[in-house]
Amino acid sequence: MRYNGNHICLSFMFLLLFVGGTLNAQGKDGYQDAIDRYNASLKLAEKAGDSLSVSYTLSNIAGILVIQKKFDEAEHCLLRCLHIRDLLKDSFAIALAYSDLGTAMSEKGDYDKAATYLEKSNRVAEKVKYTELEANNYSELSNVAQRRGDMEKAFEYYNKWNSYRDSLFNLERNKELQRLNSQFESERKEQQINDQKQRIRLQNLLFIGLGILILLAVLLVFSSYKRYRLKKETQLQSEIMKQQDLKVKAVMEAEENERQRIAQDLHDGIGQMMSAAKMNLSAFESQMEDFKPEQKGNLEKIISLVDDSCRELRTVSHIMMPNALLKNNLATAIKDFVSKLSGRELEVHVYTEGLEQRFDSNFETMFYRVVQECVHNAVKHASATTLDISIARDKDGINGTIEDNGKGFDIHSEAFDGIGLKNIRTRIAYLKGSVDFDSSPGRGTVVAFHVPL
Repeated sequence: MRYNGNHICLSFMFLLLFVGGTLNAQGKDGYQDAIDRYNASLKLAEKAGDSLSVSYTLSNIAGILVIQKKFDEAEHCLLRCLHIRDLLKDSFAIALAYSDLGTAMSEKGDYDKAATYLEKSNRVAEKVKYTELEANNYSELSNVAQRRGDMEKAFEYYNKWNSYRDSLFNLERNKELQRLNSQFESERKEQQINDQKQRIRLQNLLFIGLGILILLAVLLVFSSYKRYRLKKETQLQSEIMKQQDLKVKAVMEAEENERQRIAQDLHDGIGQMMSAAKMNLSAFESQMEDFKPEQKGNLEKIISLVDDSCRELRTVSHIMMPNALLKNNLATAIKDFVSKLSGRELEVHVYTEGLEQRFDSNFETMFYRVVQECVHNAVKHASATTLDISIARDKDGINGTIEDNGKGFDIHSEAFDGIGLKNIRTRIAYLKGSVDFDSSPGRGTVVAFHVPL
């Protein structure tokens, strides 16, 4: 029997029984068992008042009865089913019931009833546009007419069935085309969405890339600006240091020139006058024969003082303008200078190494003045009795220490900022060196300096 599953509404309990009955009906001995199961389901459906389930159960029972060739019982079940469906006003189910009656009567051989039922099914199916059922009914009508020997009717029904079949084929084809078109449109839209997402992703990547490039450009500009500023600041500092060096050098050269001028004036001016005074006094002494012993002693004292003054003047002149430094190397000039100071009241020890080579004249003069200033501080202010001078050259420069056993001083006091110490620091700075002072009251002073070459 044929029926449309879309129009069946059965409870789960009835559905289990129907499925069980259908499976058992596959064997000949199981037909009665299947009918019994359907009858049990029928009673349950009637008890529950489920008319729709009753109608479909009757339809299934009729199907088994047709297989058993019990056509009258099958017609009775189908008529009961049709009655219920009329009450339910279910047009699709009514059309199916008439179609099942027509098929059953065709199997029975009652072709008139079969044709009547099939035509009634088509009239209902046509109203509800049940095209598939109409096509099946026309196929069955063609078979019925052929069995009755009415070949003209059989051919007519066959043409209608063929027409419906083409219509159904076109309908199915249109549905398939619509489905394919819908699928194509859906895929096309999905592709468009994906393309749009891809464009958005590319745009985002482009914006990110541009942002990174802009950031890198800003960082590059900022870095270039910082380098430019650093370069300018370095040039400015270099220029400032250069100007400071030139200023210090100018001051040092001016001071040295002034020393040389004063030393020259002392030597050529006052020194010559003192020498002339000594000569005149000596001549006066030789001319006077009747000097009293007391007067002669006073004159000799005067000549001796003038002679001492000349020697002191020459010493001061040589200190201010060291001729030994002009004629000899730095080591010899320092030893010559110290030899003039060493005596009974001051014991001086000098050690030099690597100073035999001549250096730049400005360097030698400044270094000599540093040693000279350190020694004068020890002699004039420290009241030292022992002075140790050690100066040696190595691969890094010249290192020196000047140590005395004088009274020392507090390096945190105002005396530490005296003119002599400032001159030492200034000259060492001019030579790009460094100097340290270590002293305290009562334990002498150590001056350590390093001058790079």
